[in-house]
Amino acid sequence: MNTLFTTKPSTPYPAGIRRQGRNIHASFISENTDCGVILRSGRDGGKAVRVEFAESDRCGSVYSMMIENVPSEYQLASFYRGETEVEDRYGVQYVKHSYGEALLASQMKSVLLQKAFDWEGAKRPCVPYSQAVFYGLHVRGFTRHASSDVRHKGTFLGIVEKLDYLQDLGITSLLLQPAYEFIEAEMQAPACEQTGRGSSYQQKEELPVLNYWGYKEGFYYAPKASYAAGKDAVTEFKTLVKECHLRGMELLMQFYFPRTVNECDIRPILEYWTTEYQVDGFQILADHINMALVLNDPLLSDRKLIYYGFEDSHQNSRSAAPSFKCLGAFNESAMQVYRRFLKGDEQTVGEMMGIFRRNGYSIAYLNSVADYSGFRVHDLVSYDYKHNEDNGEDNRDGTNYNYSWNCGEEGPSHKKTVVALREKQKRNIFTMLVLSQGTPYLFMGDEMSKTQKGNNNPYNQDNETSWLNWRDLKKNADFHQFVKDLLAFRQKHPILHMEQPLTGADVKGLGYPDISFHGLEAYVASTEPVHREFGVLLCGAYAQNGAGEEDSLLFIAFNMHWQDHECALPLLRKGMKWRIALTTQLEPEELKPGKTLLLPARAIYVLEAVSENGDGQAAQKAESCIE
Repeated sequence: MNTLFTTKPSTPYPAGIRRQGRNIHASFISENTDCGVILRSGRDGGKAVRVEFAESDRCGSVYSMMIENVPSEYQLASFYRGETEVEDRYGVQYVKHSYGEALLASQMKSVLLQKAFDWEGAKRPCVPYSQAVFYGLHVRGFTRHASSDVRHKGTFLGIVEKLDYLQDLGITSLLLQPAYEFIEAEMQAPACEQTGRGSSYQQKEELPVLNYWGYKEGFYYAPKASYAAGKDAVTEFKTLVKECHLRGMELLMQFYFPRTVNECDIRPILEYWTTEYQVDGFQILADHINMALVLNDPLLSDRKLIYYGFEDSHQNSRSAAPSFKCLGAFNESAMQVYRRFLKGDEQTVGEMMGIFRRNGYSIAYLNSVADYSGFRVHDLVSYDYKHNEDNGEDNRDGTNYNYSWNCGEEGPSHKKTVVALREKQKRNIFTMLVLSQGTPYLFMGDEMSKTQKGNNNPYNQDNETSWLNWRDLKKNADFHQFVKDLLAFRQKHPILHMEQPLTGADVKGLGYPDISFHGLEAYVASTEPVHREFGVLLCGAYAQNGAGEEDSLLFIAFNMHWQDHECALPLLRKGMKWRIALTTQLEPEELKPGKTLLLPARAIYVLEAVSENGDGQAAQKAESCIE
């Protein structure tokens, strides 16, 4: 029985242990009547004091109390149930342990002392999906490598040191892999194994397996302490969010909720990060929740919410919807279609045309060509087969379906023809991604040809396999510059990233539809299985830039066949001509567009209509352009 502090009943919410001024609120679920709170003094946990719940503190299976006038020296807390110490799963900050240290969950101690934070007037940028470029990253892996040249390697502050790089690349929105607290090397309670005949048993210690990615049940209210440079992960995470906002960039978080997590707990978790950390949105990874609980939450009504199951039919599932899209969904089929079209599979032209123009009225679609799981972009064109031996599972883990092609040799190559083809193929697939309608999503390092040496499932690789090697930035400078220029080209031309879907009709009477597809004949796409080439005409008069000026007329020609092909070009009005705006050819030859365009094998060309005097003016109304 506690005699050091006085207590009184309190409300069941919030769950967990929280300091409220001079008092400490505690709420705990337990069927055992012998339970309470353990308070420890100092940041390192000095003397421990037990404060027991009274029977009057109980409502159902929830015990809740207010511990009054607790000196500030008591900074750490946990629960107990009988003789067993129990972690506070609702803690808002935890004692920092070395990354990779094997722990029992009960060793996680909540930190009660919180500091005020100055946001310095930073405002959320609320970047529309149509203007956004997403960048997925792992907090530790992004700057952990010695080549990162940052002071705080592998931490939230390490990301801050690289924000200028990301902004210069053209990134608007960061999406963090799990950055809330989790135990990456969790010890299990010892199991017993029979040592021989009879009843002789001994305890068997199970070694923890590293979960580098963090897709497991976590301590969802706290930023991960080992991702902090110092002992205050809360302040460092808020600093990251603030610095993003001061640059007009967004920060979103992935939250993985296995079925062991009660779906009723999810909404308050997202609300907490929204109000306490001002994050800009969430990607929710769960398959057992009723998303209406989240969609109808007024606190989340202006946050980006990304979920695999959203469709346009959800547009009426949200009350008080803002004037811009908040809901997003990963375009699940896009990655496969991009990859299959890239390597020249049959019957992909029609699918590619659908991916290229897909956009939503009420939700946004995010497109990607690579992610944390599966082949990276460089490995996609360097390996036919996965090489996951280092994971310790005899190469049985990871998907067998990567839709990849090694361009003639498995793994690293010194053959000039193979190397050149790989560089071209990487440019091709990035161009498909960035010029498609929808929102492009890049994963860290793909813009500088990051390789995982064929490992398509490095979930337990806390090493150079997963870490971003920043020397690749110099080594692959030409490719990095190409990606940067490609993203800048996308931002320059609003017709490439419309807020609403293009219709395929000439509703303004301009002589061109807003989007049209072309093959051997203008306005007639060749979608038979044997074709691997097509053209897209985008009429920029249907889009305006920030200055209210109409965009250009663009023609994008794709040829992923291993042979040259012709593609018909739409007519231009008198006084206009086509010029090459960009191409994926490493050494482009001069093209002479007429009624047709001869496309080199495995190449993409983007043409822009300009006046014959070369002043770059957009093509406006055309007369009888559709034959």
